[in-house]
Amino acid sequence: MWRIVFRFINFYFTADTRYTVHSPFVFDFVKNVLEDTRLFYAYHSIETHRKFLLKNHKKIEVTDLGAGSKYSKQKQRSLRQIAKSALSSPRFCRILFKLCHHYQAQRILEMGTSLGISAAYLHSADTRARLITMEGCPNIAEEAKKLFKTLKLKKIEIRVGDFEKSLEEALQSLGSADLIFFDGNHRKAPTLAYFEKAMKYAHESSIFIFDDIYWSEEMMETWEQLKQDQRVRLSIDLFDMGLLFFRSEFKEKQHFKLVPWWWKPWRMGFIS
Repeated sequence: MWRIVFRFINFYFTADTRYTVHSPFVFDFVKNVLEDTRLFYAYHSIETHRKFLLKNHKKIEVTDLGAGSKYSKQKQRSLRQIAKSALSSPRFCRILFKLCHHYQAQRILEMGTSLGISAAYLHSADTRARLITMEGCPNIAEEAKKLFKTLKLKKIEIRVGDFEKSLEEALQSLGSADLIFFDGNHRKAPTLAYFEKAMKYAHESSIFIFDDIYWSEEMMETWEQLKQDQRVRLSIDLFDMGLLFFRSEFKEKQHFKLVPWWWKPWRMGFIS
C-alpha cells in the first residue's frame, strides 16, 4: 500500500492542470472530460446496483486467467468481495462515460467485464453504440448479464474465455475500434500483445485506455513502453488510468500527467 501512496505523491506533484497546458486538444479534454461535474442520467441507476453488489454475500466460483485479484486468491468469493476489489471506482467509471460521450465512441471494446459496472457506464453514454465486453470467468459473466438486463442495456455483447484466443475475433467483429478499455491482465507481456493486436483495428481517432498503470513495477514499465511507441502521438496519465491517442494533428509526441484544477487551486495563476 505504501508504494502506491508514494507513487501517487510523486504523480501529484508532477501533474499539470488545464491552466498549465498549452495544447488545445488537451485543454478541451480536461475541461469537458476530466472536470465535467454534470451528473448524467445513468449514474444513479448504475451506482444503485453497485451498492447492491457491495451488500451481496452470494458466493460464486471464480476463474482467474490474468494476474488475479489484488486482494484475494480464493476460488470461492462473494459478490461483495469481488465488487470491493475488482470494480472500477465511481470517479473512474464516470471518466469512461464522459470519454464515450464527448468523443462519440460507437464501436467499443472492453477487456475485463467483471460484474459489469464499467461496461454499463461505457454503453450508457450512447445506447446506440456497439459494445463488446470480454470476461474470462463464466460465473462472473453471468452476474454481469443480470446487471445489463436490469439496466435494459440490450446492445452489450459479452464474450467469455481466454483473451488470447478471443480478442482477435472480437476485434474482427467490431471491424474497427473507437475506444478500447484494457482491464483484463495486469502483466507486461500479455498487455503489450493485446496492444499490438488492437492496433490493427485502430484509426486516427481511436482512444486506448489502460487501467492500473501504477499497480505494480511491471505495469509502470508497461505504461512507459506504450507511451514510447512511435504510433502513439499523445499520452495522458490520470494515475488510475492511462490514455493513448493516435491523431496525426499532433506533430510532436506529447505526454501529460493531469489532475482537475481544484486539486491544485494555486496553479490557476492567481498566485505567483
